[in-house]
Amino acid sequence: MVSSSHRPLRSVAAGVCGTVGVVLLLLASSLTFLSRALFDADYFASRVADSLADPRTASYVAEQITESVVAANADLILVRPLIKTSAQTVVSSGPFRAVAREAVKQSHVLLATSGGREVLLSVSDFGVILHEALADRPELAAMIPRDAVVVLGNLHEGYLLDASTQTLRLGQRVGRWPQLVFLMGVILLVTGILLACEREFALLRAGIAVTAAMGVTLLVLELGVLFVVRIPSDPALGQALAGVWSTFVAGFRVRIAIVGGTGLLMTAAATAFLETMNLASISRGLWHFLTEPLTSRWLRLVRGLALLLLGILALLDAGLATRILISTAGGVLAFLGMRELSRLAVDPAERLNRRVARLESRTPRGSRWLRRTLIALAVLVLLVPGALTVTQMNEEEAATATMTMACNGLPELCDTPLDQVVFACTHNAMGAADIPGWLFPNQQYGIQRQLEDGIRALMLDVIPGIPAGSAVKTDLGPNELSREKLEPILGSEGLDAALRIRERLLGAEEETGDIYLCHALCELGATRLVPSLATVRDFLVANPREVLIIIIEDMVPPEAIARACEESGLDEFVYTGPVEPPWPTLGEMAAGGGRVLILGENETAGVPWYHPAWEVVQETRYNFTSAEEFDCAPNRGGTAGSLLLVNHWVNTPPTSLPSDAVVVNARDALLRRVEQCRRQRGRTPNIIAVDFYGVGDLVEVVRELNQAAPGGDTPGPAD
Repeated sequence: MVSSSHRPLRSVAAGVCGTVGVVLLLLASSLTFLSRALFDADYFASRVADSLADPRTASYVAEQITESVVAANADLILVRPLIKTSAQTVVSSGPFRAVAREAVKQSHVLLATSGGREVLLSVSDFGVILHEALADRPELAAMIPRDAVVVLGNLHEGYLLDASTQTLRLGQRVGRWPQLVFLMGVILLVTGILLACEREFALLRAGIAVTAAMGVTLLVLELGVLFVVRIPSDPALGQALAGVWSTFVAGFRVRIAIVGGTGLLMTAAATAFLETMNLASISRGLWHFLTEPLTSRWLRLVRGLALLLLGILALLDAGLATRILISTAGGVLAFLGMRELSRLAVDPAERLNRRVARLESRTPRGSRWLRRTLIALAVLVLLVPGALTVTQMNEEEAATATMTMACNGLPELCDTPLDQVVFACTHNAMGAADIPGWLFPNQQYGIQRQLEDGIRALMLDVIPGIPAGSAVKTDLGPNELSREKLEPILGSEGLDAALRIRERLLGAEEETGDIYLCHALCELGATRLVPSLATVRDFLVANPREVLIIIIEDMVPPEAIARACEESGLDEFVYTGPVEPPWPTLGEMAAGGGRVLILGENETAGVPWYHPAWEVVQETRYNFTSAEEFDCAPNRGGTAGSLLLVNHWVNTPPTSLPSDAVVVNARDALLRRVEQCRRQRGRTPNIIAVDFYGVGDLVEVVRELNQAAPGGDTPGPAD
């Protein structure tokens, strides 16, 4: 039993620890948001680029583009609505968002490092992308200037520039402080509960405080959009900022909700012990507070202000008010569910005995049990994130164990020779819309996501390049690629865009070159080869029975490819056996360790495991301009190779269109093409290469084909 002389001191210490703990939790959450949202250049740029998917932001940026285009050609005022509609589509597209992301990142870095005399946020080359969007209106596209620059923001020298610069520089020093502050807040909160004389009530107060603090924070985030939209005098700009605000706070909202959920759990556990906070009595008390006369002037003031604010909010933004009410109702339901589950762990008779013992001022054995329970609960609060992580890891390990006896996702493929297996393949796999700065991508996601999603063959272009700041300049060398060679690949607009970017990359010749994954020209997007191959290696390590094929369009010597494989560690997994029938089964390749077949389109001599692609593979044409042109006529490799590659995309330089991929990647379209090739070539394709694999049914169709008996009938189209 606690001495009466010590009770006030312990109560004060417990209250101070609990209060400071809650404040630190709130501060840590805010610091985490600010350090990520404002001080991290990559995160900041990505969020701004993502906000372009919000119709409010996209509409404003499209309006700026339209004004710039019309200003350059006054005749376009006649078709201004068409330009605005096309521009809004362009703004939300992956290529434009990638360009905007890079522009924002460069401005952020400049502001944080040098401050500059003037920060200009501009997006160039949008004219090329707009031309692609207007491909079906060539007469209109011809009137669009290709070299215009859209200025999205202009921060001139002055107080605002100085304040922004100092804020960003201060943010660079934040480092890991948010995590430390959060940990200290948790420790103080638990200490306050353990110091309290009535720990059940301390746990209740702490839970309510945490829940209330996080709830107020969430409310501020929701209401913030009402203030942001009114900052500028231009209403359209205000709506655009509202879209940016909503994008930025989305991730922070989830973090706050998780912490608030922990507060709800603490409150539910405490009320389960105390049998307090009956729902009926709470409802009656709330109704009395809202409707009955109050004697306290302060309570009347609080009620009046609360009702006034709710009424104003409903008038200003009914949708926002509805979301807040629904979120509040959801929190109440979650609390009731947690409390009901917590009550299952405590016997009602035992609760009554403890309360009687406490009233009789005894120290029963139940008190010691209660202390242990509270300590265990505090430890659980500390370890919930770790427990969730361990659970997730265990689930992943269980899933991996389930797949251990499968090869490329199916047990039957372990006994199937490689030349009877179908591989889902990504054309220009390195060009992904989620890579910052990559123009004209052929895929939505990068190589790691592709492999995780079931892609098992990659078509890569390897080109020498020279770093030039945040971009890469193609190292053309003595055999400079001519316009005649590049234009069929990139189209005239794409090539012009690449050349304009190239002209701006000054000083690159002084840097040390490297080899990159690029499509035709690295100015449009580049990723270092070695880290990309390391990603493939990591996937093979984590998935010991998966077999891959990599086809490289090489513009570097074979020894450079070999060196990159060695530096990345991928050389441990290359297939070194014969590349003709009889091929080994996937199970034999997995057992032998050689699980990635690497083929080169040009020069492969001198590297034993680097094989000439068109001696191993026969393919179809790849320059179809519409799906109606698809055929399976022989192309490179003739009909001699033991593997058949089907190039299945519509060619619209500088890149294919996702809208075309929706059609040609659909299940029925893929199965029709497979059946067409089986009739014309007398065999089932081994590699089906597509653009924008994330739309359509490529992976599912490949799985169906692999489940069918080798040489059997192709699965039929859906009924």
